[in-house]
Amino acid sequence: MSSIEWTHDLERETVQHFKELIRINTSAPAGNETEGARYLAKVLSAEGIESEIVESEPGRGNLLAKIQGGPEPPLLLISHLDVVPASLDQWIHPPFAAVEEDGWIYGRGALDTKNLVTMELMAFILLKRASRGKALNRDVYLIATADEEQGSRKGMEYLVRQHPEWFPAGWVINEGGGFYLTAGNKDYMLITAGEKGVCKATLFATGQGGHASCPPEEQAIEKLARAIEHATAYSFPEEMVGVGKRFLDILGTAEMDATLKDLRHYVLRNSVTVNAVAGGERINVIAYKAQAQIEFRLLPHVSQAEVEALLEEWCTQFGISYQIDSFEPGFESSLEDSEFVNAFASQLREHDPEATLLPILALGRTDGRFLGARGSDVYGFSPLLPQLPFADVLRKVHNHNEAIPVSSLLFGTKVIAETLRQICLDS
Repeated sequence: MSSIEWTHDLERETVQHFKELIRINTSAPAGNETEGARYLAKVLSAEGIESEIVESEPGRGNLLAKIQGGPEPPLLLISHLDVVPASLDQWIHPPFAAVEEDGWIYGRGALDTKNLVTMELMAFILLKRASRGKALNRDVYLIATADEEQGSRKGMEYLVRQHPEWFPAGWVINEGGGFYLTAGNKDYMLITAGEKGVCKATLFATGQGGHASCPPEEQAIEKLARAIEHATAYSFPEEMVGVGKRFLDILGTAEMDATLKDLRHYVLRNSVTVNAVAGGERINVIAYKAQAQIEFRLLPHVSQAEVEALLEEWCTQFGISYQIDSFEPGFESSLEDSEFVNAFASQLREHDPEATLLPILALGRTDGRFLGARGSDVYGFSPLLPQLPFADVLRKVHNHNEAIPVSSLLFGTKVIAETLRQICLDS
């Protein structure tokens, strides 16, 4: 089947939907995602596509829609409607006005993730139009959620628990990738193929209390401080497995800038941070107890038992104790002979023959973790042009004056739409 015809009218339609979504203030913590979901439902209805809005509580709406297809593994397009708050006085344009200036559209959510909402909405609609009544070879779902920015409890976590029928194991397009970077004069586009696990733990230290004028030999805060110093200086070994190994295999001997070096460290190593410390109440009183909350970010294969073994070693060394507060395992998505990844690569070559897909683990946690845990292959891919490279995206997301070039919005829409056509109609 021929590719989609990209007319000026189609481009205007894409930009208009994006601007309307930006103008709907869905800032956390209130969210008000239901208004955004209603907008999507109205657009879909005009295309003859039924949808459902599921609220976890009043105002916290999630949009779900489906195009029925054949028996091939289903495809899920996921994004989130909520955005982080915006400080109005720091923006050159109002953050919910969707002002277009010099080829850029400014607004909160322009890169996280109302761009992806728009790309997936248009790809979903265009797939329906391109099918011309012909059955797709697989079911395709469009899901736009609430509450991702605050942990997904009122969004994806709620949906997966209450409506598991909407989440069959298959392929998932998610946020987190699609960004250009350069190494050794060669262009790469990032695609996320998994997420790190997270383990939160508390360290406890006890000692002798007393007056500050005659400090005891064994002090809780001193013991805890030594343990914290050890933890923060701990060097986790590089592990050449999974996504990290593929990352290095693709880059080969290419010279790495600071951004790539940081990514290398991220995809090959575990890490630990100390996020909160408590101990002592008065300046002249030696505390008899102290505690610290720490967080591990773990490569997908690392188990809770492995974390506990490390904590046992540390706590024995420094005479303290610990408890595991929570453990969420990571996941990896298939990269070996993946029809889905190959389709992305094929479409990328159509637009940029010199660019290569470069897999990484998502920076942080996304809604995709709930689907990766259910056996889906989840890929972060919202393509942007090189004029907004990865390092610039990191500086703009969640910051004032968040913006996206119109050309990048259209580019991402085209790549995703053509990928869907290729795997849902042409396969």
